[in-house]
Amino acid sequence: MFRNYFKVAFRNLMRYKFYSFINIFGLAIGIACFTLITLFVLDEISYDQFHSKSDRIYRVVGKLETDGQGERSSSCTFPLAAAIKNDYSEQIDEVVRFFNFQEQSHTLQVGEIKYNEKRTFFVDSTFFKVFDYELEKGTKESALQNPNSIIISKELAKKYFGDDEPLGKFIKYDGNSQLLVTAVFADLPAQTHIHFDALISFSTLRPFFGADLQSKNWVWNPCWTYILLKQDAKASDIEKGFPNFIQKYYPDHIKNQAAHNLQALKDIHLTSNMDYEIEPNSSKSAIYIFAAIGIFILLIACINFTNLATARSASRAKEVGIRKVAGAHKSNLVFQFLIESLLMAMFAVVIALVLVEILLPIFNSISGKELILDFINLPLLLPSIFTIGLLSGLLSGLYPAFFLSSFQPIKVLKGEFKNSKAGKIIRKSLVIGQFAISVVLIICTGVIFKQLQYMQSADTGFNREQILVVPIRPNMVDQVRPFVQEIKKDKNIINVALMNDIIGERHNTHEFNYEGMKPGDWIYFPALMVNETFIETFDIKLLAGRGFSKEFKTDDSLAVIINESMVKHLNWGTPQEALGKQFYTPFGREKVIGVVKDFNFVSLVNDVGPFVLDIPVMRQRLTWSKHLAIKLSKNETESTLNFIESKWKEFVKDYPLEYFFLKDNLKQLYKAEENLSKLVAYFSVLAIFIACLGLFALASYTAQQRRKEIGIRKVLGASISGITTLLSVEFLKLVVFANIIAWPLSYYLMNWWLQSFAFKTTISVSIFLFASILTISIALLTIIFQAVKAALSNPVSVLKYE
Repeated sequence: MFRNYFKVAFRNLMRYKFYSFINIFGLAIGIACFTLITLFVLDEISYDQFHSKSDRIYRVVGKLETDGQGERSSSCTFPLAAAIKNDYSEQIDEVVRFFNFQEQSHTLQVGEIKYNEKRTFFVDSTFFKVFDYELEKGTKESALQNPNSIIISKELAKKYFGDDEPLGKFIKYDGNSQLLVTAVFADLPAQTHIHFDALISFSTLRPFFGADLQSKNWVWNPCWTYILLKQDAKASDIEKGFPNFIQKYYPDHIKNQAAHNLQALKDIHLTSNMDYEIEPNSSKSAIYIFAAIGIFILLIACINFTNLATARSASRAKEVGIRKVAGAHKSNLVFQFLIESLLMAMFAVVIALVLVEILLPIFNSISGKELILDFINLPLLLPSIFTIGLLSGLLSGLYPAFFLSSFQPIKVLKGEFKNSKAGKIIRKSLVIGQFAISVVLIICTGVIFKQLQYMQSADTGFNREQILVVPIRPNMVDQVRPFVQEIKKDKNIINVALMNDIIGERHNTHEFNYEGMKPGDWIYFPALMVNETFIETFDIKLLAGRGFSKEFKTDDSLAVIINESMVKHLNWGTPQEALGKQFYTPFGREKVIGVVKDFNFVSLVNDVGPFVLDIPVMRQRLTWSKHLAIKLSKNETESTLNFIESKWKEFVKDYPLEYFFLKDNLKQLYKAEENLSKLVAYFSVLAIFIACLGLFALASYTAQQRRKEIGIRKVLGASISGITTLLSVEFLKLVVFANIIAWPLSYYLMNWWLQSFAFKTTISVSIFLFASILTISIALLTIIFQAVKAALSNPVSVLKYE
């Protein structure tokens, strides 16, 4: 019985090769796209879940705000770890901190081999008690126990020691400390929100901060702090005690501004967007968009199948009639047609797996992932893909199976059967649904791309062009000073500025007391520590007053510059009226000497708020200066870079030169949006391709069904253009109607997505018109190809037997 079902099913597939190919290939593309997106989504939602205690690991985060101003920090103070472990000893097993001097890179050196390494952290000895990162060499118990210990990745071991044994060897850190290699990491899982290449024992910091390791500093918060809860402990119970914890430990001037919360480790990657994140995280909205695209494309492929199966019902009507007369029950026919559907679905799954293997490298290069079809570590993946195929085949074939098996044999064999009106309505509805989805994807692609272009080219209020940024560190001070003096002599170097963070990307938050505040109270505002040439270097516009100047020797202790949002926030009237207002800072009794036009001191995802530019006092100037901003002319850029590099080697001998162009670096802030726009664009193309594949087959079938009508019309004098128009208009109406449905849906979806950006583009009508013209044009070309082919056929060959 079953053998006969499969034999008949295979025979039908071979008999209708054209339709079978389109059905199988269309479904294969749909399943392949769905599989790729599923791999992406699974990767995103599995971050940090490889830790055996992941459900008990939380990150302590802090908030320091007054009147909506301050910071929401992913990091905490040095002493918080010990205090929270002590006060919540019955609920917390372990605490571990990450620290990196708030610097992008650190120099590691072995002999003459010397590199700046970006992913280097100091961590507590409890690191392996909380996290499950594996070692290839060394032991977890002792690797971080002693000062001056370092664990390195396999890549760093190869980089610095080649094929030699790295354990027991020394690495010089930032030109002074000698660190003993105690272990080598195995490959890190990709799904972690903390990527590192080297970890140094926390006790190594004592020479930098003293034996107590800043144990009394409850203001500076540079440590990312993670806690491991005991088995039955609840994060909510700890959070309830945070207000008392803050009152117990924090200094009086910030007790009423501070707050703490716990972030579940598994939630950080998709939900956290705080200040000072270790690295950029993803977002749930992107996951929702990708998941929806995967479902939509699979749905379009299934619609193709259903459409073609119901359209071909007339050609199989006599077969059904004969089978029923021969004694076949309805259940036998339903099973027969479902077997055909499932057989095609299984062929589609096999082809889809091949397509996934072919497309994965391309998909990875676009998404920035390292996805693989890992059936060993993901044992449910292969069964899931086949289940998706089976369900797709089953659901797609369910209606055609019951529809075909319901034919009445007498009417069919007498030739009275015609495709039902209901069947035509269903087919038309499915075509509308396919193209509506395609239009939505195209419009989404257009809006996402437009938002990306807007963020990358928007006027940020400061010059980003030809700005070379060179990271520096405090222990470079004596070497950097003569380097700066020397490079200023080059005609192609317009200016050199100092800053403690990268303008447009990140900043620190500092305490201030402004005129009208109670003495002794402090409020925290975002700020950059700069030098006298900063405003000139970045072409920041002054609205009132003056910029910092070397002619005023007291600017470091008596002057600050604020932006216009600060003037509004403090209700100081106009920028001109704000001049001379008192602005106490840790550097002195400073006053406002200038007001600058608002500029985007962080990415355009966030709104512009109050901001301060300040100059550190001379004795702290270079301690605060972590970046050189070198403004280059547009002439001879390459030779100027060579000149800078040669002078660096001459004056800064202990540290390799590291630099980047500011504009390129700021583009990385929108890397997630760039990847999203590319992926949505590619999947939109595939969605249109699948939809047109089905439309192509449906138009072909319609032309075949109407071949006698076409023959008669040609005999009566109908032109090729007239017949082509006749066959095209019906389908074209469906595509136009699909566009009408897609427009409001797309607008609602993209308007929701844009709400996450403080600065956003407009959703212009041109994007909707472009999507409509594109889909209508592609559909029209698809239909016309088949219509012209039918119109050119010889009517004699069709009508000679009539």
